[in-house]
Order: sequence, then C-alpha cells, then structure tokens
Amino acid sequence: MQVNLTKTDVIWSYMGTILSMGANLLMLPIIIYYLDADMLGLWYVFVSIGAIAILFDFGFGVTFARNITYCWSGADKLQKVDVSFAENNEPDYLLMKKVLRACKVVYLRLSASALFLLLTAGLVYIIYVSRHIDGFEHLIAWVVFSIAVFLNLYYGYYASFLRGVGAVGEANKNTVIARAAQILLTVVLLMLGLGIIGVCIAYLAYGTLFRVLGKWKFYRYQHIGERLGEVKQIILRSDVQPLVRIVWHNAWRDGVISLSNYLSNQATVIICSLYLTLADTGVYSIGVQIAMAIAAISGTFYMASQPQLQSAYITHDVEKTRETMSVIVVSLVVLFILGVITVVTIFLPLLRMVKPDAIVSVPILLGLCVYHLILQFRNCYTSYFSCSNRILYMKSFIMSALLCIILSIVFTGCLHCGVWGLIGAQILSQLIYNVWHWPILAHREMQLSAIDMFKVGNNQLLTTVSQVIKKV
Repeated sequence: MQVNLTKTDVIWSYMGTILSMGANLLMLPIIIYYLDADMLGLWYVFVSIGAIAILFDFGFGVTFARNITYCWSGADKLQKVDVSFAENNEPDYLLMKKVLRACKVVYLRLSASALFLLLTAGLVYIIYVSRHIDGFEHLIAWVVFSIAVFLNLYYGYYASFLRGVGAVGEANKNTVIARAAQILLTVVLLMLGLGIIGVCIAYLAYGTLFRVLGKWKFYRYQHIGERLGEVKQIILRSDVQPLVRIVWHNAWRDGVISLSNYLSNQATVIICSLYLTLADTGVYSIGVQIAMAIAAISGTFYMASQPQLQSAYITHDVEKTRETMSVIVVSLVVLFILGVITVVTIFLPLLRMVKPDAIVSVPILLGLCVYHLILQFRNCYTSYFSCSNRILYMKSFIMSALLCIILSIVFTGCLHCGVWGLIGAQILSQLIYNVWHWPILAHREMQLSAIDMFKVGNNQLLTTVSQVIKKV
C-alpha cells in the first residue's frame, strides 16, 4: 500500500512539531521563573544525559520503522542493503508481525540496559556536577527522570511504526495531546513547589501518555490489529533472529549516526558543564533549546515526508521522489529564516518581560541557529539515501563528530574561548565535508539541479500552503 502525505497530515505535522518543540519554549519562561540558575543548568544536564540513554535505541527505531514501511508498501522480504522492490501494493502482514515481534524482543533488552546505566554511572555523574547543591531533591528527580527515559525507550517504537504505515496525522495528534498534558502538569507542579522533581514528573507523564496512545492507534489504524490477528502462524524465535540480523546490518550504522549527532550537539552541553559553571551551562542550554526548536519546526515537512519518500523509492516513482525532496529542502530554508526572525523580534522580548534578568545572548543564539540550519540541511540530503536503505554517510558523520568534540575541548578547555568555542567547533566540523558533499551526490543521482529543485520546491510549497489555508 503506497504511502501518500495528505494535507491533513501536513497540518497535524506542523501542529505536533510546533507544540512539541514549542512546549520547550512555552515552558522555558515558567522553568526559568521557578528554578534557580543551578537547578536550571542541572535540568539541561539531565536532558543531555537522557539523550545518551536514548542512543541505546542504536538505530533500531529508525531501521524498524523503515522496514515497516517496506512491509506496508508491498515488499515480500527484507534485505540488508537496498530494498526488494514491490510487485504489488498489498501489505505483507505475516512479515510485519515478525518485524513487530523482533522489535519487542530487542527493545526490552535495550531499555533495561539503559535504565541500569542511568541509575549507576549516570547517578555518579549527577552527584559530581551537583556536589555543591544541598539536599536530595535533585537526586530524587534524577530517579524519576531515569524511569521516564526507560519507558520512553521501551515503548517509543510505536510512534515510529505509525509514521511507517503513513499514519503521520495520528502520530502528531498523539504529540499534541501528550505535550499539552506535559505543559499543564509542569505549570501545576512548579506552582505547588515541587521544583525540578515536578518538571521530571511532567516529563514522565508526557512520555507515558504519548507511548500508550501510539500503541493504541497503531493497532486501530486501517484495522492493522485485526489483520495481524488473522495471521495464525506462530512466530518462533527462529523466525525472529534472521530479521534481527537483517535489521542490525543498518541499525548499528543508524546507531553510530545517532551517536555522532549526539556528540555534535548534545555532548557540548556536558562539555560546557565540565569547564563552565552550571549557571553558564543553563545560559548556553537555553540557546541550544531555542535553536533546536526552530530547527525542528522548520524541518517538519522533512520528518513527515520520510514514509512518502521511502514509498516513492520502493515503487520507482522518480518524479515523486524529486518533488518530495524539493519541497523538503526549500521549506526547511524558508521556515528556518522566518523562525529566527520570529524568535528574535517576538519571543525574546516576551521572555525578558517574564524574567528581566534572564540572560539570552542574541549573537550566541544566532550562532547556534546557523549551526542547526547546517545540520538540518545536511540531514535533508542524507535522508534521501537512508530512505533507500543505504547508509553511505556513517564514516563522515563519525569523523565530523570526533572533530567537533576535539575542537570543543581545545577551544573551551585549553584556549578558554567559552561558549563561542563550542559554537565554532560545531560549525567548522560540518563545513569541512558533510554540508556540501551529500547534497552534490544526491542531486547527481536524482538528476536534479539546485535551480530546478528551488523552482519545483517553491511551486509545490506555495500550492501546499494555499491548500492548507483553504482547508483551515
């Protein structure tokens, strides 16, 4: 069954992404108001370490979701490299059931391992960086946060599965509901004086609700649960292991790429906490959060279009592949520029009205925005290759990530360049290779010039926006 992105999917994708990332911006003034500088910095250390635990997914989520799309689009078998092109559009429910079973086995092991490390090595690190903070409030908060990460990792694949079968709108409805609950609960718990523990409880509630809704809607979508139930063949361990080996071939590559992205982004917060104060880390982290929010909202169409791009490739629809890629790239650039302007002219003044002494450096924010635009631009093109089950860019991502860490330590720890050392290291590590090589390769393979991409993308974007406005 071919995956097509509808206007409703686009609307819900933007609503979901805006509320998901916007939730961080909406909660930012509240968190800044109720948490002192040290607790604010510590919360962002929580988030950064929690991102390490999410890396225990190690690419399985992305790879399993990609293979679910292949099953849904009619592929009758899975391959380690490239795809088995679909001869018909009917989903293979037996193959899908085997993939689901393999996914559950893998994720139980991954999430349990992550929880163990969070409550051992992670706890030791939290104790170290917060050694000057009295009491046990922050340690209790860390335990709650660790449980939240465990649940998010264990059940998180259902959201990817929804996207994999083309239920992009349903996945984003779940995001809207869960994020709204998190915002409301964060406000209430902070007003009740629960501090950083309240923020962690709200995060736990968000993740739990999001995953429960994802599982429920996946099995209801186009009667998937009923169709899977009609498959009477018992899935044995011998059926699961070959699939795990096939998926692992690219999963570990996707995992290394996730690790590389982490080192190029979130790891800088940890480096900042090692060489600068928690208060300084909080200031830097606020800039990172805002830049990431702009990048995520700008890349909404990119994220929503992945199943469609995968489906177009597996069904040999070359023209649709070109059109989809054009809209992805053009919409990213246009929306990113508009997002930066909106944040600088509207959001930051409002933030200073809530808390006049809140320190947000516009130059630093703009520097971080440049870096995140580079990352998203690079990701648009590498997604073209990943959608065709080719992870060609792993080595270059590893090298850029290692270079980023080395330069960050040198600039910040040795040369004492402060926050600008981190930003400079991040931008330089991507400019050397990734930001230009993969776009050139993708354009050459699609036989699509940059000028034609802009024309196609601009026309498609204007048409989509016009249709969305009429629908609203």
